Amino acid sequence: MKTLNQLISDYTCNLQQGEMQVAYKGILEFIGKLRADFIKKYPHYETSSIYQGYMDMSYFSLSTKPLKDKGLKIAIVYLHEKGCFEVWLSARNREISKRYDSVFYGKTFDEITVFHDENNRDAIIESTLISVPDFEDQKVLKDIIGQGVEKFITSVNTFITS
Repeated sequence: MKTLNQLISDYTCNLQQGEMQVAYKGILEFIGKLRADFIKKYPHYETSSIYQGYMDMSYFSLSTKPLKDKGLKIAIVYLHEKGCFEVWLSARNREISKRYDSVFYGKTFDEITVFHDENNRDAIIESTLISVPDFEDQKVLKDIIGQGVEKFITSVNTFITS
C-alpha cells in the first residue's frame, strides 16, 4: 500500500497534467445548469445549493412539501468513481431514515428500478438515472435526468401517501 506522501505525489502529477481540473469543472458546471433548470421548471420544489463533495459525489437536493413534512428529500447525485447519475430518497436524519427503510424494503416500482446499496447510509433507496452520461449533449442529458427524477418522485409519493 502506498504512503500518504506517495498518494499525494501521484495526485499532484495528475493535477499537473491539467485534465482532471477541466473534467471536474465540467461536471460541476453541468450540475449547476441542471439545478438552474430544476429551479426554473419546478418552482414548487425547494432546491438546495450544490454540494461539491470530495471527488466522491456531487449533488443537490429537492424537496416537495409532502416530502419535507416527513423529513425526506430527493438528491440528484453524480457519483464520480462510477461516472453516473443517480437519484436518492434521503432523510433529514438517521432516525427518519430507519423509519422509512421498512416502508420501501422489498417494494417494486412500476416504471423504475430501485435498489439500496447497504454501504450507502445517505440514501433510503436509489435509482440510476443514467449510467453513461453524454456531457457533449447536455440538453438531452438534462431531459433524461429530469424525466427520471419526476418518475422517481411520483413513485416515492405513492408509497409515502398511502
